[in-house]
Amino acid sequence: MIRRKALFHGGSSLISKYLIELYKNEYDEFHIFCRDINKTKNILEDLDIKKKSIFYENSLEDLENTLKDIEKLPDDLSSVFWITGFTGNPDEEIKNIDLLEKNIRVNYLNVIISLTQLLKKIKSDKKNFLCVFTSVAGLRGRNKRLYYGSAKAGLINFLSGLRQKLNDKIKVITVIPGYINTLSFKETGPKFLIASPEKAAKIIYNGIKKNKEIIYINMFWKFIMKLINFIPEKIFKKLKF
Repeated sequence: MIRRKALFHGGSSLISKYLIELYKNEYDEFHIFCRDINKTKNILEDLDIKKKSIFYENSLEDLENTLKDIEKLPDDLSSVFWITGFTGNPDEEIKNIDLLEKNIRVNYLNVIISLTQLLKKIKSDKKNFLCVFTSVAGLRGRNKRLYYGSAKAGLINFLSGLRQKLNDKIKVITVIPGYINTLSFKETGPKFLIASPEKAAKIIYNGIKKNKEIIYINMFWKFIMKLINFIPEKIFKKLKF
């Protein structure tokens, strides 16, 4: 009997919680990376997955520790869900090189290093996949998401190249969320652009089942970003978007 095993990076996220709920009968083991094990266990408590969950406490700010935990993972993972991200503050980062470096490391450099190591842990099979959260901010440079957006743009391009490299081995899925309300951050703006974590999880789950390689949480963002990419740079730079 084949045992299916999944890794969730960002276990305390509500999106992780709802995805695990949707997948809880499809996997025999859940390996969960998080910053605070007790907090994450409390969030996932009502899912009744305690007997098949293994928790690891780490942070992407500490790449060395993250890589050590990746080494502890089984060598036959079926799926990886990479949900972690950090928006930062461009006004502070442009003045403080340490904050700037943190944003780039946490959203790009440490991510692609960790994903590259994780590829050694995913069993080669067309049904298995790597599912990574990026951002609409990575689709065009924006003043309000200066370093975060550039890091996410790099990640989107990395996943595109990886998809070509791993074709017919495992699936590489790029998730492009827009605004999502979380435990720590409440989005403001038009309601039709904001998704709940539960709705986001269902869209991702259904997208994976339909073999989509790029999943937009909100299709409005797909059309918005297509329009934005048509705006000439001379005009776009004058916009406070």
